[in-house]
Amino acid sequence: MTPSSRIYIEKIQSKHEDEYLRAVRGSIKTLKPWIEVIKTRKAFTQLIKAISAPEDKAYLIRRMGDGALVGVIEIRDIFMGHFKCGYLIYYAFNGFRGEGYMKEALSIIIERAFKKFKLHRLEANIQPNNKSSIGLAKSVGLLYEGYSPKFLKINGDWRDHERWAMINDKV
Repeated sequence: MTPSSRIYIEKIQSKHEDEYLRAVRGSIKTLKPWIEVIKTRKAFTQLIKAISAPEDKAYLIRRMGDGALVGVIEIRDIFMGHFKCGYLIYYAFNGFRGEGYMKEALSIIIERAFKKFKLHRLEANIQPNNKSSIGLAKSVGLLYEGYSPKFLKINGDWRDHERWAMINDKV
């Protein structure tokens, strides 16, 4: 795995609940248009339960030195067998956008998904107006594959998404 001198990655655990919820509260206005924000203890407990299954992974991204919580990257709905695919979810907390931390972290997570988990494909479904998320997807090598009308229900509304993906031809 490619080392980084600026960030480190750790698996989300129950002990991170208070810190995670504080970071979400401080970023809720910028996160809410794009994702279903986990903002309660009950929802956090459900996340911990979900990522204990082999088909879901979630990681905290931290800044080296002070351990500040930069963001989160998840690989969800990992299918093995003939498919070998997972879906990326990623978001940065306020104060860390545009600093390059998430690009470094996403590159590391993609490498881990392909080498350690032996996935063939990673996909990110991004709302067309989420220019920063699309820019991040492009910057790590995901390619635009298409447009899916009313693809995901987010905060009560069906939202259009663009499909961005990367293929690992080494599996």
